[in-house]
Amino acid sequence: MRTLSVRLDDQTDALLRAFCARTGQTRSDAVKAGIAALTTKTESPAQLAEELGLVGCFDSGVGDLGRNHSQRLREKLAGKSRG
Repeated sequence: MRTLSVRLDDQTDALLRAFCARTGQTRSDAVKAGIAALTTKTESPAQLAEELGLVGCFDSGVGDLGRNHSQRLREKLAGKSRG
């Protein structure tokens, strides 16, 4: 096993200590888990946005604008050409 020394600014240190107090993890375990999470993420930005609830989060009355934008655009254009 190797030892790694990391310098943390006060804010990052406070965040790490608060996280460890909340979860009961040691600082070493929390850092190891963070590194594992960073190196194993294979999600696309779109998947992350979906997980975080960012897709369709703006109140436009239609919740699938991000997913079905092409269809919505065709509908809008078809409506303008008719009238």
